[in-house]
Order: sequence, then C-alpha cells, then structure tokens
Amino acid sequence: MKTILLIGLVIEVIVGGILMLGLLSPTLTRADTEEPGLVQLLPDIGKIYRAALTTPLQQVEHEIHDKEIAEFYHRLLQKYELDKP
Repeated sequence: MKTILLIGLVIEVIVGGILMLGLLSPTLTRADTEEPGLVQLLPDIGKIYRAALTTPLQQVEHEIHDKEIAEFYHRLLQKYELDKP
C-alpha cells in the first residue's frame, strides 16, 4: 500500500514538473516577442504599494486649510518623495 502511494507521489511530481516546464518554456523562449509573458501579466507590486501609501497623504494635503501647515506638509511630502504617484 505504501509503495503504491509512493509511486503515485513520484508520478505526480514528474507530471507537475513537466506541466510547469510546459507553461514556462513559451515565456522563456519568446522573451523578445511582443506577446505578454508571465512576468508582464503579474501586477507591479511596488507600484501598487506606493499608490496605496501616497494616495491618502496626497488627498489630505488638499484638505489642509492653514497656509503654513499646508506649505510644511507639502515640503515634507517632497522631502520624502511622497508627492509623486
């Protein structure tokens, strides 16, 4: 019984490896074409994180009514480069 389970596991690992190579090989061989590969389909996590971080700060900047505080806040965002999306 254990032998059958072990053989089944080995076969699943081999088939899974073949499938993964089959899915990745077109993206590896056609890297210079214009077709979107696996890397182009993944979202840019850094860009999403930066937008999630800076958007609330930029929205708050427009709600500050005191001129001096608004200027200070704007300089603070510029200093840490949080004023760019």
